[in-house]
Amino acid sequence: MVLFLFVLMLLNLNKENEPNKSTVLRVIGVIAGGCLAVTLIGSLKSVAIADPLVLKNPSLGLVENLGKELFGRFMLPFELSSLLLLSAMVGAVLLTKKEEKTNG
Repeated sequence: MVLFLFVLMLLNLNKENEPNKSTVLRVIGVIAGGCLAVTLIGSLKSVAIADPLVLKNPSLGLVENLGKELFGRFMLPFELSSLLLLSAMVGAVLLTKKEEKTNG
């Protein structure tokens, strides 16, 4: 969720950029949105709502078990992925940072 918000902040959406978009790009966006809507409606129609699931193992799905797995045998991949995401966020900030103009 934080990454989605971070990307939205970096997009710099404002009214000045909107008129620059061509009509072809807008038509493609509408077609892509329509395809997404058709896909979502089709997938929701195929979902069957049944009785609530009764688990055979009541401890399945607990946050405690997830923590044991993440900080047990998956500790190294978990930490490496967090470092990768951190470096991507720092890189995105540096790429979007505007250069200051110096008079000289």
